[in-house]
Amino acid sequence: MQSNLLTTLPVKSLKQAVAIRERIDALQRDLDRITGAQSAPVTNGAPRRKKAKMSAAARARISAGMKARWAKRKGKQRVSTLTEAKAKARTADAPLKERIVQTLKTAGKSGVTVKDVAAKLGKSYGNISVWFHTTAKGMKEIKKVEPGRFAWAT
Repeated sequence: MQSNLLTTLPVKSLKQAVAIRERIDALQRDLDRITGAQSAPVTNGAPRRKKAKMSAAARARISAGMKARWAKRKGKQRVSTLTEAKAKARTADAPLKERIVQTLKTAGKSGVTVKDVAAKLGKSYGNISVWFHTTAKGMKEIKKVEPGRFAWAT
C-alpha cells in the first residue's frame, strides 16, 4: 500500500501547494480566454456524455405504453378522448344550473346569498361563486341585488 504524499506534508507546504494550483488554474483560464479555447468542464475523471435526443413520436409511443400499463395495473379502461370527459362534465353541470335557478326563484325578490346557495346545494362557496361570476353573467334573468346576493328577475 502506497502512502499519499500529501498526508506527510506540513500544513504550511499544503497551503503553498494550494496557492500554486490556484495560480496555475487562473493562468490556464487566461490563456484559454486569449486563445478562444473552451475550457474543459471539471468532471470527476469521467468524460461527459451528450444527452440523447428523443423524437416526438418516440415520446408519444413511450407515453402511450406507460398509460396502458398504468390502466392495466389499476384494472380500468382509460378514457380515449378528452371530449368524452368534457361531455360527462357538461351533463353533470346541467342539474346544478337548474338547482341554482330553482333556489333563486323560491327566494323571491330579496334574493339569496352565494353562501346560502352553496349550503343548500351542498357545494363549495368557491364553486357557486365562480358559477355566478361566469355562467350567470350570460343569463339576463339573474340580477345582482347587492354584493354576494343574487335574485331571479321575473
